[in-house]
Amino acid sequence: MTIAKRVLWILVSIFGAATAVLLARSEASHLPAARNASLLFVCQNGVAMSVWSALTFNRAAAERGLQTRATSRAAAATFTAIPTQMRFALLLEGYRLGGYEPRVVAAADLEKIQRVILIDTQLPATLSTSNVTLERWGDFPPMREKYWVSRTVLETKVTALVGRMASLEHAAEAEARRALR
Repeated sequence: MTIAKRVLWILVSIFGAATAVLLARSEASHLPAARNASLLFVCQNGVAMSVWSALTFNRAAAERGLQTRATSRAAAATFTAIPTQMRFALLLEGYRLGGYEPRVVAAADLEKIQRVILIDTQLPATLSTSNVTLERWGDFPPMREKYWVSRTVLETKVTALVGRMASLEHAAEAEARRALR
């Protein structure tokens, strides 16, 4: 790790407590409940890659006027909160988490979900995925330790996904217009 990155990481750690307080007071969450989302990002811990991906997807989808929204879940119950350093990194990107807490994906989460993106993980074996499209993204550096490297790779994937979802939505809208004629 370079000296500049170490200094940045130390600063993030120092200001982390204040950031956690600010974020806890924020009422705006850009991660909808699973019942309001049609796309679900799942990573092992539900505190970094899936959260960043869902927030980034939602921002890009809103900018393009898409209806699709994403949320985030964990594959395993390893964290009860997003680590302060990750919260701070998200804050720097303009994301507010509100009361978001990592939760393990459950059957109820999949009821209205159309697509699940698995980021370097698998769903719990007890879940049935017969009604959803599964997409696997792999070989990412851990975001909690290598934020910028992981972010760069994830950004490419999320941007491509937004493009694909835009194409699907526009095709569905065109089909609906044709059906009305």
